[in-house]
Amino acid sequence: MKYLLIAIVAGCLFVPFLGAMPLFSPNETGLAAAAREMLVSGRYTLAHAGSAPLYDTYPLFVWLQAGSMVLFGSSDFAARLPNAMIGIITLLTVYAIGKKQADSNLGIWWAIVLAGSWLPYLLFKSGLADPLYNYLAFLSVYFAYRIAYSGKPFRTAALSGLCLGLAVLTNGPAVVVIHLLTLLAYWISSKGKTGIRPGHIGILLLVACLPAAFWLVCVGLREGWTFAGNFCRHQAAILPRIFLRGPFYYWTFLPGCFPMGIFLFTYLQRRGRRSIYATPPPLDIRALNAWMWSMCWVILLVCPSTLYYLPLSFLAARQVYRVAEGRHSLRGWNIVLLLTTGIILGIALILLPVAGVYKQVLSTNIRDPFIRAYLEANIHWSLLEVSYGLIYILLVTLSCIALFRKKYQAGLLWLFLGTAIFIEVALLHFGPKVMAHAQQTVVSGQSSAISKRQLSRLPVLTANGYALTAFISKPYHIVSVPHSSSPRSRRPRCIRAAGSDV
Repeated sequence: MKYLLIAIVAGCLFVPFLGAMPLFSPNETGLAAAAREMLVSGRYTLAHAGSAPLYDTYPLFVWLQAGSMVLFGSSDFAARLPNAMIGIITLLTVYAIGKKQADSNLGIWWAIVLAGSWLPYLLFKSGLADPLYNYLAFLSVYFAYRIAYSGKPFRTAALSGLCLGLAVLTNGPAVVVIHLLTLLAYWISSKGKTGIRPGHIGILLLVACLPAAFWLVCVGLREGWTFAGNFCRHQAAILPRIFLRGPFYYWTFLPGCFPMGIFLFTYLQRRGRRSIYATPPPLDIRALNAWMWSMCWVILLVCPSTLYYLPLSFLAARQVYRVAEGRHSLRGWNIVLLLTTGIILGIALILLPVAGVYKQVLSTNIRDPFIRAYLEANIHWSLLEVSYGLIYILLVTLSCIALFRKKYQAGLLWLFLGTAIFIEVALLHFGPKVMAHAQQTVVSGQSSAISKRQLSRLPVLTANGYALTAFISKPYHIVSVPHSSSPRSRRPRCIRAAGSDV
C-alpha cells in the first residue's frame, strides 16, 4: 500500500505540466532532437544529427525518449516524461532500500528528502540524461555494498555490474572510474575489511563491459566499424576533461541541494554519551553509511556531477529519520544555517522580478553585451512577483521555528513537502519568463550588439557540465561538425534555432 501511495504522490509531483515550458537547456534540445531523428531515419543504433553521427551522445536515454515520442508524439512532454518515470522509480527504490536497512519510516523520510530538495526535483522535471545515469550509478554502488551481506554474492556482483554497464550506456565510462574509486575509498576507510573478493570484482567488471560491447558491435554492423572506432577514439579523448571540471558544482552544492544538504552538517556535532542499554545501529547500515560517504567524497573531489545528490540524500535522510524518531537533536547552529540558506534562496527569487522591473536602470550599468541584451528583452515583470520569494522565506522560517520548539516531525514535513510544492509553482511561473528572455536574446537576435564571435564564447553551464553555445526553444535543428580522428579538430556541436543567424 505504501508503494502505491508513494508512486501516486510522486506521479502528481513529477508528471503534471511537463510540457508547460519549452525545452530549455541545449542538452535537453539536443537529446530530444536525437530521439526524433531516430524515429524519422529509423537508425536506432547511434544518435545522429541529420546524416552526421553524434559521438558524444550515448543511446540509452535517447532510446527512452524515442519510445516516449512513439506513444505521445514529438513534444516537450514526451521528451521529459522518461525522467518523470525515473523519478517515480527512484523514490520507490529509496523507500525499498530504507525499509530493508531499518524500517519503513527511514524509507519514507528518504523519499520525502529526495523529492523535497531543489536539484533532484528539477532534474526529474527535465529532459536531461542525468536522472537515469545517477540512478543506475547509485544502484551499482548499492549492489556492490550488498555483496558482503548477500547469500549469493556473485549474483549480486553481476547485478552491480549490469547497472554499471547500463550507466556507461547512458553517459559514458567515467562512472566506472567513480565506482572503482568509491570501492577503494571504502576499502581504506574499513581498513581492508570490505567483504568483497577479487572474484566478485572480476564478475562485476566483466558484466559491466557487456552492454557497451554489445552496443558497439551493433553500431559496427549497422553503421560500419569506422563509426564504432571513431566513437571510441572520441570518448577516449574527452574522458580526461570530465574529471576536475571546475567550481560550478561546488558553489551550487548547498543551494542546489537545499534543504537536504544542510543536514550533512549535523554529522559534525559531537555525540553524547551512549547508554549501555542503547541498541547500536546494525553493522550493515553502518557499512552503507560508509559507502555513501565514500561515494559522495569521490564525486565531489574527483568527478563533480549531479550524481552526488543520491548518496547525499541517504546521509541527510538518515539524520532526518533519527531526528524525527527522537534519537538525535538539532543544534541551534544547524537550524540557523538552514534558515540562512533558505533566506538566501528566497532573496534570489525576490531579486529575479526586481531585476525584470528595473531592467532599464540595470542595463545602463552593465558592459557585457549578452547580459545587457538579456535584461532588455521585452518581458513583462511586476513587483507583485516578489511575493514568491517572500512566501518561501516565510515557509522556511515557520519550519525553523517548529524545529527550534522541538516539533521535529512537523517542522521537517513543512520544510520538505512545502519546498516540493513551492518549486512546482515557482517553476510554472518563472520558467516561461526566463525562457522567453533567453529566446529573445539569442534566438531572435534582438540585440545587434552581440556579435557571432562574442556569442560563440558564451558557455552555458547545464546539469551535466557540458558547455554549449545557445539557449533555444521551438523550431530547431542541430548543426554538427563532421568528426575527425584528431581531438583538436573536434568542436562542440552547436544547436541553433531554425531560420536564425545565430
